[in-house]
Amino acid sequence: MKLASIDIGTNSTRLLITDYQNNKFIPLERKMTITRLGKNLDENNMILDGSASKTVEVLSDYQRLIEDYDVKKFRVVGTSAIRKASNSDWFISCVYKHLGMKIDVVSGDEEARLSFYGAVRDMDLNYPDYKAELNGKILVVDIGGGSSEFILGDCNYNLQLVESLNLGCVSLTEKFIGSSIPDTNSLSQMQQYVVNELEETTGKINLYKPAFIIGVAGTITTLAAIDLKLAAYNSEKIHRHILSLKKIENIYKNLCRLDLKGRKKVVGLHPGRADVIIGGTAIVLGVLKLLDIKDILVSERDILDGIIYTLVDF
Repeated sequence: MKLASIDIGTNSTRLLITDYQNNKFIPLERKMTITRLGKNLDENNMILDGSASKTVEVLSDYQRLIEDYDVKKFRVVGTSAIRKASNSDWFISCVYKHLGMKIDVVSGDEEARLSFYGAVRDMDLNYPDYKAELNGKILVVDIGGGSSEFILGDCNYNLQLVESLNLGCVSLTEKFIGSSIPDTNSLSQMQQYVVNELEETTGKINLYKPAFIIGVAGTITTLAAIDLKLAAYNSEKIHRHILSLKKIENIYKNLCRLDLKGRKKVVGLHPGRADVIIGGTAIVLGVLKLLDIKDILVSERDILDGIIYTLVDF
């Protein structure tokens, strides 16, 4: 049976089509397009016409793929940008009017749960190169464009903590980073802002002493692609890659020495993410340092997979 999920995020709109057979999910298509639905959202609290049009155009393309694959069930989820925007009802109506597609706007907590389920169900926790206790707590970190989710649980999907913060790579970039080489003062202000926003949540997480972190979504996978120097994106190489704190710090320092034009030339960095990668990386560094954890396990399985799993009873 063919199943599909769509995640309409602040920075990108993504699609996953799978074939569900004998309790196994076989990925058929995984698409990502930068649509920037949350552009200038913190400034004017509204989804812009251009961002809406771009997103509808991409959703139309995804709808054709869903039809081509003869998908039996699919679910479209809207996250941070649609939750925040004062004109979200207009956007949801626009999508339904043009495509007949219904958007399920989920809460920050539900977004977090879907991300955890997507990442942990797929992950072989006995990963040979990763020294972690199987019975330890797992922290899944999902850094999005407009929000970041922190979900602490175990391999049986029992959750101890779910937190969603209005801290994302797009909103952080618009607040502190321009297209030129970021100055020292702006970077210091951004880093302090990140720490202030994260301190309460990471303080709660530290009480549980998580064994390790699984990182999902575009910022994390982009850092893996940069670390691996992937001229062409390779999902198989990125999935289960381990990023050390030291490597991320080095990538961050190198990115901060470049203007936007220079960042777009960095191997492994999608040009559409070049303007927001510094902000996203600052969040990753803040999390690792406040939790005193030295590396992060990268997962290509995330909220899209979690959405797929909600479509079947298995």
